[in-house]
Amino acid sequence: MASPASPALFDQFARGWRGYVLIALIALTSGLMGAMRVPVTDIDEARFAQATRQMIETDDYIRIRVQDAERNRKPVGIYWLQAASVNALHPLVERLNTIWPYRLPSALGLVLASLATLWAGTVLFGARTGFVGAAIFAVGLLAGVEGMLAKTDAVMTGFSALAFAALVQLRAGTTRPRIVALVFWTGAGCAFMIKGPLTLIAATLTLTVLWFWERRAAWMKPLAFWPGPLLALAITLPWLIAIGIVTDGRFYSDLLLREVGPKLVAGGDHRHGGIIGYHLLWLPLLIFPATYALPAAARLSWSAIRAPRNDEASAGFRILLAWAGSIFLFFELLPSKLIHYTLPAYPAIALMCAAGLFAMRGKRWRTAHPAGLVLFGVFGALIVVLMAFVSTYMPGDLADAGMRRAIATGLIGALALGAAIVGLILLRRPTARAAVLVVCALVFSFSLRERLLPEARSLWVSTEAAAAMTRARLMPREDERFWIVGYEQPSLVFLTRTWVKLVEIENVADTPIHAGDGMIIEGRVFEQAQAALRTRGLEFEPAEQPARGMAIGRGEYMTLNIGRARAIASGAPAGAQQQNP
Repeated sequence: MASPASPALFDQFARGWRGYVLIALIALTSGLMGAMRVPVTDIDEARFAQATRQMIETDDYIRIRVQDAERNRKPVGIYWLQAASVNALHPLVERLNTIWPYRLPSALGLVLASLATLWAGTVLFGARTGFVGAAIFAVGLLAGVEGMLAKTDAVMTGFSALAFAALVQLRAGTTRPRIVALVFWTGAGCAFMIKGPLTLIAATLTLTVLWFWERRAAWMKPLAFWPGPLLALAITLPWLIAIGIVTDGRFYSDLLLREVGPKLVAGGDHRHGGIIGYHLLWLPLLIFPATYALPAAARLSWSAIRAPRNDEASAGFRILLAWAGSIFLFFELLPSKLIHYTLPAYPAIALMCAAGLFAMRGKRWRTAHPAGLVLFGVFGALIVVLMAFVSTYMPGDLADAGMRRAIATGLIGALALGAAIVGLILLRRPTARAAVLVVCALVFSFSLRERLLPEARSLWVSTEAAAAMTRARLMPREDERFWIVGYEQPSLVFLTRTWVKLVEIENVADTPIHAGDGMIIEGRVFEQAQAALRTRGLEFEPAEQPARGMAIGRGEYMTLNIGRARAIASGAPAGAQQQNP
């Protein structure tokens, strides 16, 4: 299935260990762009980081908590990796609310996924195609963003890609099938510790599809080598036993009643619903810059589907189609949908796109290249529009400075996109076109995640509130109480102290708030909170100008009033101390 060896310099470089080193550097660059500068994001990233922070603070590495709420329905693996990263970097980072150490495991997960993609692609199509596939996957829009965020998806994709790459090696006929089978079970076990049995489910679907498609299963026999499943159990079972003990069995009841049950009976989380085809619709944007090669990959995929089942020339595409198709089918049928769910399928799609890049030169296709240019231009333009939109959230007047920044950002992005399109038209060699795609993606990632997002202060209202608290010397201390009313985003907890209390507006009157306590009140409930405080002889005293900006987790622009509770002076009218816009 692999292409014959070539004496070309690129082939000699990509075939050896240097190719793996370069792919690792590309993936690490892609994942770390913005990791040190973009503020902590809501909702998922802040929750994962805050839970890890509480593990370190309490020295309890079994239970998973965000403040007083337990989140034991989630596997513990990502929290252990983040805690190890934070503890290892503790001499460099004094404060536990610095976000970038929590993000490092995700960047390394992207590196692992990219290396596994290269490993699989090399045996399927040869070193050049495998290298190109790994490179365009590593710099992809969704892969790069998930590699930057302190969440589960990039790490889970890394272990999942490792497991599927082992399946590819088995299907291609490795000389050490039992060792490769152990690699599969190691990847599957580690992926279970990150996000549950999703990788095992996807691998089972993939193997089933391949068995029905090819009517051959002899190559799957090494997976039954008994130390493999035992190794996966050794990775997962100790935590499953420990979490059952420390939670008195609540872990399993919560998992069934609150996680699995609602998804099977009620149809998942309706807040994240979507139609069938949702993930496929997002694919051309999220896999950018591999978007250019999607038409060519589609043509090769159709040829593989139509080919006889014993056609070994199509065997590589069959396993990649089974890999990506099983994951897409599973999540398309699942009622709950989020765009990052299908990320574990992207390594397989990137390899098919890489094969399409090389096939475009050797086949007389009249439509693949122009169709790819159109797709690349359209979805690249959407990214440029996104960059221009983000620039309007930088400090300044939207009608004047903000609009000028948006126009300037759009022009710069359009020039970069135009240069890439010209390069794809003029350059004919597949490796040169792949280099154009990688450079274009890295330029966009640098602009968006290193330059625009960190400076778009109006997008990060929690960060603005924390800065205002620092200026007003209201940052919570261990011996002081601090209350946050009407604003539930976990990013503000992570940026301040674990023991700050989030209070719903309905509970303010019954909350033990005392004079001198620090407070943040969200603008829309400001008058209600003041009225509730007056019933207890208190009122809110502002200490700093309100923090204004977007709460990403809610998609709403809001105002956070920062100050203290104080006793109402005897005989003084209880007037509102701050006007809410």
